[in-house]
Amino acid sequence: MKKKLYALTKYIFIAVPMIMGIIGYGLMEGAPLLQSIYISTSLYGFGADDIPPNIIIEIARWLGPVATASTFIIIVKFIRRSFLNRFAYIKGNSTAVYGPDAEKEAILEQLGFCGIDGRTGFLKAHRYILLGSEEENLAFFNRYKNEISGRDVYAACSSLSAQSVAHHNLHLFCPEETAASVFWKEHCIYSLSKSKNHKLKIVFIGFEKLGRELLLSALQSNIFSPSQQIDYHIFGDADGFCNIHHQIDKTEDNIIFHYKQWHEQIALINSADMVIVLSQENQAQLLRSLTLACSCEKIYFFSAVDYITDIMENQDRLVSYKWKEVASTVDNILESTLFRNAKQLNLRYAHLYSGTEETSENAEKEWQKLDTFTRYSNISAADYLDIMKIILKEENQGNSVETMSAQWFETLAHLEHIRWCRYHYINNWQYGQPEKGRKDKTKRIHADLVPYESLTEAEKDKDRENIRILFP
Repeated sequence: MKKKLYALTKYIFIAVPMIMGIIGYGLMEGAPLLQSIYISTSLYGFGADDIPPNIIIEIARWLGPVATASTFIIIVKFIRRSFLNRFAYIKGNSTAVYGPDAEKEAILEQLGFCGIDGRTGFLKAHRYILLGSEEENLAFFNRYKNEISGRDVYAACSSLSAQSVAHHNLHLFCPEETAASVFWKEHCIYSLSKSKNHKLKIVFIGFEKLGRELLLSALQSNIFSPSQQIDYHIFGDADGFCNIHHQIDKTEDNIIFHYKQWHEQIALINSADMVIVLSQENQAQLLRSLTLACSCEKIYFFSAVDYITDIMENQDRLVSYKWKEVASTVDNILESTLFRNAKQLNLRYAHLYSGTEETSENAEKEWQKLDTFTRYSNISAADYLDIMKIILKEENQGNSVETMSAQWFETLAHLEHIRWCRYHYINNWQYGQPEKGRKDKTKRIHADLVPYESLTEAEKDKDRENIRILFP
């Protein structure tokens, strides 16, 4: 709305000298309409009468050259933008960006010469990033689905999950989900977990969209030992969460929802190994109260605004995570490395069990055959790869199958099975014996949702193969 109002204001300003000229010459001086219009055009340069007949013309002749200069600048910007957009498309690997100006400009700056500004309407590009509201983005995709067929479209979305999309070229990205995933990599707690014999207590304060995504990501990322016990204590509105994810209690870690206020559980917070503030409302006041009431050494918070730590006391205890900034980077939106690893993982399965040749072309073909649930199972596995690398680095085990010990190789296969099970539990699968095969997608049952020790060697080899693929 603001963008349209700003554009309308510019065009009105350009028309002001003409309008004032018509009023000054026509209404005030009695000149015919056509003659008034003709004479008013001279106001846009310096060709007006030396002595204006009235104050309206006087003001108009000063505004005229300014309006002319503004028009010239608008035309130059339009030509320049059109040229750069065309150059980016011809050059290849172009990305057209649509959405609010501030967010769009930040992405275009990251893209450099590969970026195409989508403000002038639909433009040809090799991929698209849509930063508008969920409704605007989905309407754009539906309106131009024929024109963008075969092109990847990345659309910001808050209510729909990425797995709910049937179109293979439409990728929904949730800023909260992206920020949550990156957080556990940037603040990996493996060392902390190891120092506590993998028995941890983590407190979330706030459980809106950010909190829910952070918990779901934690259950798939914070997997460090087959015998670990991480307790997640949640303070916030959890209504409906457990009903939606009704198999989530099958994960080995405990999720404990507290219906009292955090300030009624100070002893618990002081005993926690990690405290994370996710509430976005009145955050400065909340942080001040926490630092005053609690003695925990560090408080991590997903910053609602950038300046909070600059004005707060006890800054050494506050660790800010600028989640909106993290979620709006091109690398995190496109997730190109993550998708590439996931596709390679799926291709290896196709090679092992169907004899498919391992080529880049077949990687895309096999990926398109998958339903969204299976795709994101592969993406979850590829995402966990970064955590595995941190674990191996901490254990001085190198970064390949050849350099790690046989014991660690088997441990990683075990951890991968735990992650695989958790991904299924989060999506409400459970153990069961289908009438045919090992899984039933309709009933959401799978015969392999059992402890790693209960798997056959053939099934264990699938998890081992994941490690070989992820660590070539």
